[in-house]
Amino acid sequence: MFHFDTPPVTTCPGRSKRCESLCYCRRGRFVFPQVIERLEWCYEQSKRDDFASRMTAEIHRKGCLAVRPHVSGDLYSPGYARKWLEIVTNCPRTKFWLYTRSWRIPGILEVLAELAKLPNLAVWFSADEETGYPPTVPEGVRVAWLMDSDEEPEAADLIFLNHPLRYQDDKRIKLDLICPTETESGRKKGTSCSTCQFCWPD
Repeated sequence: MFHFDTPPVTTCPGRSKRCESLCYCRRGRFVFPQVIERLEWCYEQSKRDDFASRMTAEIHRKGCLAVRPHVSGDLYSPGYARKWLEIVTNCPRTKFWLYTRSWRIPGILEVLAELAKLPNLAVWFSADEETGYPPTVPEGVRVAWLMDSDEEPEAADLIFLNHPLRYQDDKRIKLDLICPTETESGRKKGTSCSTCQFCWPD
């Protein structure tokens, strides 16, 4: 699995206060100077006019079977989102999946609707209690819900638990809705994104 990232928070225009405070990309290995420097470098590359063609060439050169745009960061502008539209279109044999809160930005929402039409990309709108359920969910888009308190989870397609909740037996949530990497059974099996592939395109 390959991924391309930009700095957290500053390249996340659709962030909520909740996701900013819980963001895993603001702790752990992400605070190492060399990682911060790399994320800044990637951000500068993403602004280049030839970013889409260069990324497409890199994906083809490495033979990437699966790519996740933005473990850190997000689609920060309509123009940048369109670069990924070009990349995904030009890499039909590669599977892409993307979690984004940029659905909260009208100009980017329009591009996300176009991205969701591509057969080799799975688009996930990320939401939480602060953002509420997205008022507009284009065809082909699924919703992932960040749960970190005692609120009743919305009717989402997938639930991500804040770290402390991953070790609680919460009967309110159907186990098949929780990301299996965050459940006890999933941890015992060594489940990963590569072995699960629930979030990937069909």
